[in-house]
Amino acid sequence: MRTRRWTLGAVALVAFAMLASACSDVSSSTSAGGDTSGTVNAAQCGSEPIVIAVNPWVGAQANAVVAQAVMQEQMGCTIELKDPLNEKAQFPAMASGQVDATLEVWPSGHSKDRDDYIDSAGTVVDGGELGIVGNIGWFVPQYVIDANPQYATWEGFKDNADMFATAETGDKGRFLGADTTYSIFDEQIIAALGLDLEVVYSGSESATLAAVDSATANEEPILLYWWTPQWANAKYDLVEVKLPEYTDECADIALNDPEAIGYNCDYADDVLYKAFSSELEGKDAAAFEFLSNFNWTADDQNEVALAIYDGTDPEQAAQDWIDANPELVQSWVPTAT
Repeated sequence: MRTRRWTLGAVALVAFAMLASACSDVSSSTSAGGDTSGTVNAAQCGSEPIVIAVNPWVGAQANAVVAQAVMQEQMGCTIELKDPLNEKAQFPAMASGQVDATLEVWPSGHSKDRDDYIDSAGTVVDGGELGIVGNIGWFVPQYVIDANPQYATWEGFKDNADMFATAETGDKGRFLGADTTYSIFDEQIIAALGLDLEVVYSGSESATLAAVDSATANEEPILLYWWTPQWANAKYDLVEVKLPEYTDECADIALNDPEAIGYNCDYADDVLYKAFSSELEGKDAAAFEFLSNFNWTADDQNEVALAIYDGTDPEQAAQDWIDANPELVQSWVPTAT
């Protein structure tokens, strides 16, 4: 009898403990849909939607869809993606409170925005590093350099770039620009260095990739505005053309007069960072903490971006990566206090 009475008492005690635990976790959560991989005691968002800017390139989309999935599943957030929102519009949108965050700022093109909105007005705050060092530059396929070594540096385009000419550019070589809302100094560089090139803007990342795909399939010459890290660099074996070193003079132009013709050097290396509306922390402390913690590598971003570009639904691409990287994901999620 003593054994049976002890067993019943133990069962009752365990049941009571389970009930108490369930009650104490009312304000916490695990992942949606019964998934037990989420953080128990994850801090929960408030009721107001959190608006995240998505710049018009697939890497920025990768950042946003992964953050959105984790915040919604584990923290009960309502996330709205402002997609697309161009680089030039994101800082005013954050300053006005229309957008809460952007997850990928390339500082070489936003020196003035940082000075105006973060350092001076304080209407936007630095959200910390994304974890990726980027570089914008001029790129050609490796086969171009193999056949014409002079094009490994900017001097090769000074007097003879007609092999890059198209019907649109006549006797000048075509420089394939990108989306005109990106951080760009290519027309200034070409004018300042006296190069035999004319900029033709593709209009988007996808249009540039289509042009690269066509050119490389036929081993035709192509010179373009591009960047690293980017998953397509490996696929197309793109190499960077050496431009004059970045200088203090170029930094001053980027800060004070981005349209000035005197910009005559390479783009600066970019330690990518996040930026938030100064209102975000007061609006939703849990969302602010998560986005501040959000940090991953170029390989992480490229994995999601390539899946999206190859046709995987963005939400599925995000979830696949989340499922494969639970420890990193949990390091972002704040705990309830």
